[in-house]
Amino acid sequence: MKATIIAEIGINHCGDLRTAKKMIELAKSNGADVAKFQLYKPEKLLVRQDFCERDWKVILASELSFLEARELKDYCDLFGIEFMASAFDYERLGWLEDFGVKRHKIASRMIYDREYCEAVKATFKPYLVSSGRVNDSLDGSWLDAQEWLISSSLRRTAARMSFLYCISEYPTPLQKLNFESWSFFGIHRTYDGFSDHTVGLTAAKTAIALGAKIIEKHFTIDRNLPGPDQAGSMTPDELKELCKFRDEFAEIMGG
Repeated sequence: MKATIIAEIGINHCGDLRTAKKMIELAKSNGADVAKFQLYKPEKLLVRQDFCERDWKVILASELSFLEARELKDYCDLFGIEFMASAFDYERLGWLEDFGVKRHKIASRMIYDREYCEAVKATFKPYLVSSGRVNDSLDGSWLDAQEWLISSSLRRTAARMSFLYCISEYPTPLQKLNFESWSFFGIHRTYDGFSDHTVGLTAAKTAIALGAKIIEKHFTIDRNLPGPDQAGSMTPDELKELCKFRDEFAEIMGG
């Protein structure tokens, strides 16, 4: 079975819908299965002081309205690539339901908002969950989150949940990944996939070789563009290379 490749456009379109649409086209033409965005109100979600002036301006400019997000969903439909987004509040989660998305993403900063997570599960659609900033080796908090996510009142959604390993450092140094063993993504896996913030493709390819079934990686048309996510993003050529590796690895494994 081939790994699903999610091209995380996020806010790398810098607020330009023409750029966002071009990125959707490039994601599709270079082999990605999903084009993903982020929906949030910057002033409510983020701390201004955590970003330089240049990046903060991009963050503000990249906020998508309901109509803009709808336009991008329709554009994805036109080009035959799945539209996906991380929503960070109930209103924007409602937008995604209005759009008829196939699945949802719970970002790492949202996993302890139990009411929000329950709202996602109440859609009865598949959903991805990033481990992100949680360091289970220190305090067990990620394992605790896994436990209550699985053991919630909506038990039948547990089979629709996919955990993604993630380090919320942009970009992430390779030595911080610590893919501990062949079972990290394997049969007795802790995680189903990998949300990659490293530079280059080595980590994503390694995750696929270890058995990851989902790879999410930021995607850009130019790493020199402003924005906090550009440095760890893959270019169209790198996306093409990653998808080629994914396809050939699946052939080698008989999938």
